[in-house]
Amino acid sequence: MKPEMKAFLGRFNLDALLFIGDSLCDPDMYYLSKFLASDRFTLLTRERTSLLVSSMEKGRAFKESTADEVVSTSEYDIMEKLKASGKPEEAYLTVLREFMRDRGVKHLGVPFRFPAGIYKHLIKDFDVSVIESPVSCWRSVKTDKEISAIREAQRACEDAMRVAVELIRSSEPKGEVLLRQEEPLTSEQVRSKIEVCLLHRGCEAVDTIVAGGVQAVDPHARGSGPLPANEPIVIDIFPRSKSNRYFADMTRTVLRGEASSEVEELYEAVRMAQNVGLEAIRAGVSGQEVHAEVVGFFREHGYPEREGSGFTHSTGHGVGLNVHESPSLSEAGEILEERNVVTVEPGLYYPDIGGVRLEDLVVVTAQACENLTHFERKLVL
Repeated sequence: MKPEMKAFLGRFNLDALLFIGDSLCDPDMYYLSKFLASDRFTLLTRERTSLLVSSMEKGRAFKESTADEVVSTSEYDIMEKLKASGKPEEAYLTVLREFMRDRGVKHLGVPFRFPAGIYKHLIKDFDVSVIESPVSCWRSVKTDKEISAIREAQRACEDAMRVAVELIRSSEPKGEVLLRQEEPLTSEQVRSKIEVCLLHRGCEAVDTIVAGGVQAVDPHARGSGPLPANEPIVIDIFPRSKSNRYFADMTRTVLRGEASSEVEELYEAVRMAQNVGLEAIRAGVSGQEVHAEVVGFFREHGYPEREGSGFTHSTGHGVGLNVHESPSLSEAGEILEERNVVTVEPGLYYPDIGGVRLEDLVVVTAQACENLTHFERKLVL
């Protein structure tokens, strides 16, 4: 048992933590088992980590997972139980109850997102506490192997960004839009090239943003249609490695054509604010303090936050098995620890100008941070 797990169970007087779901969507389950499955399975962690999987998955789970024990539902005669009840969920719940009793579990912790129907069944036979999972907190401090995985994903991210920027650079401003080979260059075309590049690098794209002009005023707008000439285009790429499941994250804002003085000033303010954020990061400083430094810089330079415009989001967030995880660089930001991996991504958004955002990915160190991002910051192409 990891010391932190033993301490956590002791603090809440629990025998074990129970997770039920699929590790494709639940990063805590993947973190604890390193078993990637799109079908539901059970993970019970105490002094040992045990998996309860279908007979079809037992062989793969035994080979691929880091669990101490892999058990098949067939070992609990699930088919006989199914025949007797005629109800798959009832048969599964009976197996689950026997599985935990065999492991001496009486006092059980489940996370907030635990399935309500299964919870209602378990409380008939076990003392169940619904708690905040500690795993997301443990995940925030990365190992060398995890940092290496994120670094690899970031290299793929930069390759894809390079493809996107070169595609926009090769276009020609014509009136209000960008043309390539005499046809409008669209957000969809650029996003498609990004996705193909990432696939070649063993990564999958998740909701890539290519948004220009007024579309970029909404920080999470994916963007659609022809890209504008002479206006900023926000490109936000956050790929996940298909093999190790770790994310990277980076944003650049570019412009093809002529930039107005307002846009140039906006870009320079964001660039300098990002430098302020990067320089503020080190272990022992809170994410709240880093965010306050960036907000203060914007205010001092004439960019106060207003409703729906200005600097409208947090300075950054943790990155790992989720693209958004602890710690955050925000008004509620936690104390940063060595080996946290976080983004620094200030932005300014005005309906009459457009949006500008720059985002780098860094590792928190004792005295500063290591920037994993090596892609240039340049507005006009």
